[in-house]
Amino acid sequence: MVLDVNKKYLKEEQYKSSNNLSARIVIHQKFRTNPESFYGWIWNQYEIKKPLKILEIGCGTGEFWLENHSKLPANSEILMTDFSEGMVEKAKSKINFDNVKFEVADIDNLPYPDDSFDLVMAHHVIYHAADKDKALSELKRVVKSDGFISITTNSERHMLNVYSIANSIDNNFSMVRNIDGFTEEDADVLLKKHFSNITKEIYEDVLEVDDLDFMIDYIKSTTEPRKMNLADDFYQKYSDIVKSDIDTKGHFDILKRSPLFICKK
Repeated sequence: MVLDVNKKYLKEEQYKSSNNLSARIVIHQKFRTNPESFYGWIWNQYEIKKPLKILEIGCGTGEFWLENHSKLPANSEILMTDFSEGMVEKAKSKINFDNVKFEVADIDNLPYPDDSFDLVMAHHVIYHAADKDKALSELKRVVKSDGFISITTNSERHMLNVYSIANSIDNNFSMVRNIDGFTEEDADVLLKKHFSNITKEIYEDVLEVDDLDFMIDYIKSTTEPRKMNLADDFYQKYSDIVKSDIDTKGHFDILKRSPLFICKK
C-alpha cells in the first residue's frame, strides 16, 4: 500500500510551517553516531571542479546549504525551491548568500526551460510527487546534457523499528509512510526507466536517542499531521518502551539507511 499524495494536505498540514520537518531533521543531527553528516556525505560524493548553476527542488529549511555552501566553486548560482511557501520563507530566513535565490515551485511541473542547470537536487522529495515518472522526466528535462541529478530517499528498512513499535501498540498507527512509492527499493527499478547512467551510494547510521521527551515529540511530528485515531495511552506505552531501552543501555537505537542516486542523461 502507498500513501496517497495529497498536495493540499502536504501544504496545509504537514508542511504548512517548518515545525514538523524541523523535528524530523534534528533527530538525525543530534543523535547520529556516523562521524560524517548526511549532507556532508552527499557533497563528498560529487566531483565538482567548475562553477555550477544549481536547482534544488524541495529545499525544506535549507540545511544542506548551511553545511555545504562554503564548498561551492566561486561564481556558482543556486536556485532553492519548494512547493510550500512556508518552507521557502523559513529557508530565506536562514540562508543569506548573494548567489542564492528562492522560488515556490512544484516538482510535478517545473517552470524552467530545458537544459537549464548543471546540477538538479531532489533530496527526499520525489515520493511527494503525484506522478513519479513525470517528476523524473521533469528533472531530466531541466538538467544540462553534461550535468547530473542528485536524488536521495530512504530504504524500506530506514527507521523501521520506530514505526513497527507504534503499530504494535495500536494498529491504527499506519505502517504506510510518506516514503512509500519511492523507497530505495522502488527507486532501484524506477530510475532505470529514465536514466542509463546511474551511480548509487549508501549512507548508513545508528541514531542513539537518549532523550525520552525528544523521542516522543518526534513520534508526534509523524502522527499529529496525519490525525491518526490513536488510543489514549498510545504515547505512554511508547514512552515505556523507549524508557526501558534508555534505562538498560543508555539509549534507544534507530537504524538508518539512505541511498544517493547520481543520474545523468
